[in-house]
Amino acid sequence: MTGMRPSTLLSVILAIIIFLGGLALGIIALVARGGGKPWFYWIAPLLALGFAAMMIQLVVQYWLKVGRLEVKGRPRSD
Repeated sequence: MTGMRPSTLLSVILAIIIFLGGLALGIIALVARGGGKPWFYWIAPLLALGFAAMMIQLVVQYWLKVGRLEVKGRPRSD
């Protein structure tokens, strides 16, 4: 059984780290709101959470379409 290429594994790990960072920033921006900000600052947490969701969706879709096949390897014709 062959494993994933290092560059693919690094890309998946990096996307998960970016997801966690975006999620953390979104939660912080949602919770730590100070007064005196303009009305449109409410969109920042939504954008950060949306970005985090997009990154995790990319990782999941990549795994479903490419990752499983790459880990499984080529079928042997013995």
